[in-house]
Amino acid sequence: MKDKKKQMRLLLILVCIFWFGQYVYIPYQTTYLTEIGVPTDIVGIIIGAYGLVQIFFRIPVGILADTGGGHKKIITLGICCVGIASLIRVLFPNAAGFFVANLFSGLGASTWISYMVFYMGFYSEGNLQAATGKVIAANNTGVLIGFVVSSILYVHLGMRWICAFSMTAGIAGTLMCAGIHRRKVEGDRAEKKELLKLFLHKRLLFFSMLALLQQGVQMATCMSFTIQAAKNLGARQWQVGATSMIYIVFAVLFSYLSSRSFFTRIGHTKIVPAGLFVQALYCVLVPNMNRIYGIYACQILAAFAMGFLFTSLTSESMRGIPRKYYSTAMGIFQAVYAVGMTAFPVIVGSIENSLTEQAAFYFMAVCLVIGLAVAMIFYRRERN
Repeated sequence: MKDKKKQMRLLLILVCIFWFGQYVYIPYQTTYLTEIGVPTDIVGIIIGAYGLVQIFFRIPVGILADTGGGHKKIITLGICCVGIASLIRVLFPNAAGFFVANLFSGLGASTWISYMVFYMGFYSEGNLQAATGKVIAANNTGVLIGFVVSSILYVHLGMRWICAFSMTAGIAGTLMCAGIHRRKVEGDRAEKKELLKLFLHKRLLFFSMLALLQQGVQMATCMSFTIQAAKNLGARQWQVGATSMIYIVFAVLFSYLSSRSFFTRIGHTKIVPAGLFVQALYCVLVPNMNRIYGIYACQILAAFAMGFLFTSLTSESMRGIPRKYYSTAMGIFQAVYAVGMTAFPVIVGSIENSLTEQAAFYFMAVCLVIGLAVAMIFYRRERN
């Protein structure tokens, strides 16, 4: 029991370090590249490289984890990629360097499957909500620390020092991986023929599509167009920074709360529709705010969707799937929602350029309302 608790703590610390290293440079990546004269279309390609790699590698990583009999090597590879990526940024702080580094960062992010599945393995199937909530809370904590550090360092020391912190996190995390003990999953290694059936698993695909919607909208709003909406209101630099900070602080809080027994008892049948409704409401409210404090309040709604909705979608997608297939199933789940994270910002940006900011946010609201209706039909049929 003692060893189990130590392993659980170690993994949560590694999750925090992993996402700190992945996100500490993110808030100022676009700003930095623009400042050194990189054209905006090239900036888009550099940023998109991170998500594109994940679309292609998450499923193979999941299959490898299920058929290779362990997560330790994959977890170590992932956090090592974080260090390599930022070493490249330190040595080559230009467009080409950031492009190659983002490919490594995307490869590292693809191993997130093993972090989640390894931690979920310490819990019974009935407690997957608690496991998912805790590991996502650790994820968001790492992102939060990264945001705070980058906000302090960028103005005073610059991007190279931020990347040096990321590199150090990668090195430290890689060394700490030596403390991970390999755990066997129930049953034998997964057979490839059985793994292929997961691609037709209706429940997994359904909740993966809802996650595509939730994550796609989140990526297009909280870290992108909502920030722009704050700037359009005349917000000062510190107020723009506070917009992101409020979101991530409450995302940590709500992710942690989602792991508590009270919220587990509420049930996914209520949390999923409620989360989709709240996120749709967010998309309606943001473009109609005329003060920065209104944007702050909206960011709390978005954090609710991240903390409660995404946690529920993750655990719901895994329900009924044998543990020895978890990695492949998680790979499918994450690969599908990575498509949303890549596509939605592009689609929403095009709508805003062609029409208005309001039209772009309303488009996302309509998508979420459709998702809400489909989710309610799904749960109604499941009850019957």
